[in-house]
Amino acid sequence: MYATRPVDLDFLNTAPIRLSFSGTLTAAPKAVFDAIAHDVADLPRWYGAVAEAEYGGPGPFGVGTKRRVRLVGGVAFHEQILAWDTPDRYAYRIERTTVPGIRAMAEQWAVLDTPAGTRVVWTMAVDAALPTAAAVRASAPGIALATRRALGRLDRMLGAAA
Repeated sequence: MYATRPVDLDFLNTAPIRLSFSGTLTAAPKAVFDAIAHDVADLPRWYGAVAEAEYGGPGPFGVGTKRRVRLVGGVAFHEQILAWDTPDRYAYRIERTTVPGIRAMAEQWAVLDTPAGTRVVWTMAVDAALPTAAAVRASAPGIALATRRALGRLDRMLGAAA
């Protein structure tokens, strides 16, 4: 795995590459936040690109907790939680990854209660070497489609559980 540069929450606003993907769900903000932050082992059930996700030890979980995610195809990330603001914000930085060329990376899930429903905004912030940066930018349309589908599955899953 390749180590990345440590970053804080400011990096989400200052990174050379910032991609945001969003959708509106009918489920309550707390249920959405819990699915994103607490129930990481269930992430593959609703986000098809994820093969496996787990925390690196027993709870309670919060800022500083380690998380591991493996995507379909084998790309892996070892992460550290930077923000756990129930039910509004969940953010983490990538500490190590199997993707060469990533210098620094952080992600944030914002969960917003709006009159139209629960708005979810997932932001990826990346600093990468030129070839990797180009690949990240080129993958944005595919990530957007996968995220729309994933949020739809999550909404249906939470609706069925209610």
